[in-house]
Amino acid sequence: MELRSEDRGAALLRKRKLILNKATVMEHSKADNRFPGKTEQKKSWDNVMEPARLVPVTHEPDVLVIGAGPAGIGAAVAAARNGAKVLLVERYGFLGGNLTAAMVNPMFTFHDIRGEQVIRGIAGEVVERLVALTASPGHVTDLTFDNASMTPFDPEGMKLLLFDMTEEAGVELLLHSVFVDAVAEDGQVRHVIIENKSGRQAIRPKFVIDCSADADVVARIGAPFEMGRADDGALQPVTLFFRIGGIDHGLLRSWMKANRELLKDSPTDEEIDSNRMLAFLGLSDLVKEAMQAGEYPAEAAPRILMYQLPNDGQVAVNCTRLQGINGTRVEDLTRAEVETRRQAWQVHRFLRKHVGGFEASCIVDTGVQVGVRETRRIVGDYTMVEEDVLSSRAFPDGIACGTFAIDIHPPDGKTQIFTGSGRAVYEIPYRSLLPQGVDNLLVAGRCISATHHAFGSVRVMATAMAIGQGAGTAAALAVNNGVSSRAINTDEVRSRLIQQGQYLLGTSVPSLREKSLELKRTQGQGSRAGHHNPFMNASSGVETDTASL
Repeated sequence: MELRSEDRGAALLRKRKLILNKATVMEHSKADNRFPGKTEQKKSWDNVMEPARLVPVTHEPDVLVIGAGPAGIGAAVAAARNGAKVLLVERYGFLGGNLTAAMVNPMFTFHDIRGEQVIRGIAGEVVERLVALTASPGHVTDLTFDNASMTPFDPEGMKLLLFDMTEEAGVELLLHSVFVDAVAEDGQVRHVIIENKSGRQAIRPKFVIDCSADADVVARIGAPFEMGRADDGALQPVTLFFRIGGIDHGLLRSWMKANRELLKDSPTDEEIDSNRMLAFLGLSDLVKEAMQAGEYPAEAAPRILMYQLPNDGQVAVNCTRLQGINGTRVEDLTRAEVETRRQAWQVHRFLRKHVGGFEASCIVDTGVQVGVRETRRIVGDYTMVEEDVLSSRAFPDGIACGTFAIDIHPPDGKTQIFTGSGRAVYEIPYRSLLPQGVDNLLVAGRCISATHHAFGSVRVMATAMAIGQGAGTAAALAVNNGVSSRAINTDEVRSRLIQQGQYLLGTSVPSLREKSLELKRTQGQGSRAGHHNPFMNASSGVETDTASL
């Protein structure tokens, strides 16, 4: 009986692969028109029929999480803590995704403009435990944006902590494993196929949470999704983060004071001295001159943006940029990895020549992968829109909050759209995590259902981890109660989330508020241009022209 079932499944899988192959050709064709200048695809592809084979079912978890980035960590830990048997599949040999593999640093943003911590729960716990490991200073002032705080961290400390947290929660890890395919029948994901050094393996889950960032599971089963801008589908550029070490921060601070007019908002001596973790944004005129002289990459961001790390003498640099990259096409990703690493070396040479404190510095490392801002977004039961973000909208099924501005790097230029400097706090509804046509699959992270503009806010890492906690909690409760993703009681999900520290609009957690107030007292207060920032002795500026990945 089992053999006949597997044969039937293999036949369905082969049939669906042929359909998807045609769809893929169409998708690539549209993408080529959308992004000129890329490697041209063949007009027709040769095809090879894979021989039918039995794939061993190696795991049968309650909840399967695909991808161990910020959203996947939040989802896996939350599901396990709520009683589910959880399997977390990750392609690298460590956890963290953009936090570690892409080396995106710092995290934005845990606090609203009032200084209230609105990203709490598992994400807040991560920060507290990083501080205990001396792998983060905690929440500090951001001199570059109108954020109440930023949260730098040591990526190696993050890797260790995420192993600890998943192990403590009872999450089973499967590293060095790549998601390959999924088999869906009757509105249910029945099997997920992965590949690793042991060969091809099948997983038979009760629930799946797609935290791949690219909605890979959703795409493989044929559920609807969107990509890019509404009018042309164009995507935001990619960026490779890299670390520079050997910096003399004393000399750097002195240089900043002597050249404050080159920096955003011309920070005062007090602002530069009072910030134990520097944030640096500026040098647009110098960069423009260097570009014209061929000493700075022409496609890179036309400014210098970098953040001091807790590691001695190190900064994380956010300067590389490449347009016209579709993060779901391997040819584009390959080109991006090559070109952005070349850009990183040019940027470093520029810094050594023009900025004090960098004279003896060197590139410590580059991200394992390029940071991809935007690919697929599911078409869910509810699609978040720009007004939801800007109006501080609450939802009856809200499962997480966000407070980052709408930050869009236009696909066809070097400018930047940064909307919502008031930092309204808004909720993410559970319905935006529900792909259409399937009842045991959720998504979490930047691939939730949102328009191109709303996506510009929800995509950041702190918010993604909070969304993951909401998804993991919902999946565990659905399994425990024996119901589908759409039959779950969202009031029960919200209640459980609040009990476990998640901030939702209209709720208050006094103990966390007290911690936030204590942080304000220890780091000082101040105001500038009417903006109150509780995380420094003198506050950050209000206007911004650029933003983090």
